[in-house]
Amino acid sequence: MKFSKYFLWIGLALMIILSFYLSYLIWANPTIEGQTLVEETEESQVHDEEEEEDYIAAEDVFLPIKAVYKTEDQIQASNTENLLEDLQADISQASFNSLNVQSYDSTEQLVQQTRMSDGIEMDYASSFPLEKYIDFFNLALANEGNEEINSLTFQLVQIDFTEEKIRFINKDEQLSAEADIQSSLDGIKNILNEDSVDWYDVVQDERLDYFEYFNDQPVKLKKFSYIASSRPYTVFRDSFFTNPDNLRSNDDTDNLNIYDGSESMVIEPDNQRVDFQGNTSEEEEFDPYTDSYQYIRKLGTNYGSIRFLDSMQNTLDYHIFVEGFPVFSDTEEGKFSVEFSDTSQEDQRSVEIQANLNMIQVPIPSDSEIEVPSGKEVLEDLYYTGADPEKLHSLVVGYSWENIEDTGVVDLEPAWYVQYGNSWHKSEDLMQQLQESEE
Repeated sequence: MKFSKYFLWIGLALMIILSFYLSYLIWANPTIEGQTLVEETEESQVHDEEEEEDYIAAEDVFLPIKAVYKTEDQIQASNTENLLEDLQADISQASFNSLNVQSYDSTEQLVQQTRMSDGIEMDYASSFPLEKYIDFFNLALANEGNEEINSLTFQLVQIDFTEEKIRFINKDEQLSAEADIQSSLDGIKNILNEDSVDWYDVVQDERLDYFEYFNDQPVKLKKFSYIASSRPYTVFRDSFFTNPDNLRSNDDTDNLNIYDGSESMVIEPDNQRVDFQGNTSEEEEFDPYTDSYQYIRKLGTNYGSIRFLDSMQNTLDYHIFVEGFPVFSDTEEGKFSVEFSDTSQEDQRSVEIQANLNMIQVPIPSDSEIEVPSGKEVLEDLYYTGADPEKLHSLVVGYSWENIEDTGVVDLEPAWYVQYGNSWHKSEDLMQQLQESEE
């Protein structure tokens, strides 16, 4: 009994001590709650940063599509994406003096003044604004307040090793902008000589085109096969809508309609097409490149490598790229088209994005190859069948998306594609159209 009273007094003493300790934690050290909130905020910030890292960087989206390496005795080209990324990264770290814009009386004069014997050239499939190139790749090129530079577009970027200059060439308007390179070119030269780069020999024939370099002989390129699947529509919902958490839907029709007060998206299950419509604020100056990129960047890596291919008026087209080559499809798989147009309200502009839920997913191992004819031969055939040189803007190798019926398998077959007028065509399809129009 005495022992029981002894333990009871000890228990009461411990409870009193515990009570004082808890009171101290609550009143004398009130920072605990704040620390917990900070930790939660920090965790939230880390989560947001991780989501931000999933976005596609502008310097990856707006890469040129090809690099040409020219020396005294050899001309080679490559579409290797890592090469283009590394070259752009090195150019971004270079220092330059001020840009100087020069206009020429003829294409021949432009060619003569920009001809180089040792250097690289990077090509875009369509004209690209110099101001956006400087912005997206963070180049140390002075252009602030220079309207002539801010309005200039180009198709070719040259790094001339001999004269140590960078040039931006607009072959359609016979313009060039150039600046002296004031830093070492060794980094760029080392990148060009890395073993991992896939080079192929090219030639130039000024009778066909003053600026294009084509493979003179047929080449064999890989044919790829993939198991395709439909991506969840929520990927587009979360990427395109301003407030994706506060949406309504209507599935009473064959199509799925998602909408809020000013934005809407229609998903067609039969062909997996996606059509988003919304508005952009014009509080700042309209820029279709930056404005369209704000939608594309949020897609992250859900669709592999997404890159800008061309712009026509106020429409910009982005495509998925495989092994450095754009993918084309008759039913718009792998393509993201962003179109802007005026609205009745002064401070707004409407935007429409067309895409497709279908996506290549799992590669099927294959050693199959397809022979692609020389670009020189394709260009000669196009002119022979009546192609108008004024309408023929670009000629690139791309992968044709071919759905194998009832299998869920997609074949990607290499072929030449032509930007003719305002659309892209497979070269043999365009030749057939041209021949039929003459009959």
